[in-house]
Amino acid sequence: MKNRLPQIHRAAGRHIPATQSPILSLLPFLLIVVLMCVSVAAKEKRDSRDPYATAEYETAPAVNPEDLAYRTILFEDFIVPAEWEAKARKLVTATEEQAISRLSSTHAFTTVAKKQDPLPEDPSLVVKCKLLNYRMVSKKSRFFAGAIAGTSYITYQVQVHDGKSGTLLFQREVSTENNAFAAAWSFNDKNLPTFLGNVLGDYLALRARKDKGVNVLPLENVAQTATDAPAK
Repeated sequence: MKNRLPQIHRAAGRHIPATQSPILSLLPFLLIVVLMCVSVAAKEKRDSRDPYATAEYETAPAVNPEDLAYRTILFEDFIVPAEWEAKARKLVTATEEQAISRLSSTHAFTTVAKKQDPLPEDPSLVVKCKLLNYRMVSKKSRFFAGAIAGTSYITYQVQVHDGKSGTLLFQREVSTENNAFAAAWSFNDKNLPTFLGNVLGDYLALRARKDKGVNVLPLENVAQTATDAPAK
């Protein structure tokens, strides 16, 4: 009698999940990096001494006291439209305080402070700033909506007067706007006010010089209105 061959049972089929490619898992990050690079490349090429370039660094550009025509810089309270006062005052205060801190850190100025009465006898610049436009995406909105929440931006009109005569010497708009896709990754919306404080401080350090910093920034036409003034 022949021995029967043992029955062969087919093992139940198993589904082995495909392992995700590491490249695919990095795609969102790579996309953000590419978008950031495109944004940077699209910006106008600037002089490395331009306030928008130097503002990227934590340390202010060196200032030689001997080069200064004005060693006293005084800030009037920033003007904020009534409809924005409640939410925007904190932002403009951060910009003002950063500008004062930035200038003070150079150790080239005798006084950098809010405007005081009476004005000091030394030649001084009086800075008047007005918030022209702003939009600030909250951390909560950025967390839940990401890039869909849009961009954050701030624009100020800056007027710089001679402290003794009251003459308007310089006028400019300073502004900044972030990249929505980059902000979705870095949450950098909150950095805009202090970044503009750096820009403002470095701009004033140039204009306080005897040569007014014209080798870095051409002089503005102070006769232009805020609407027509050159913007950044």
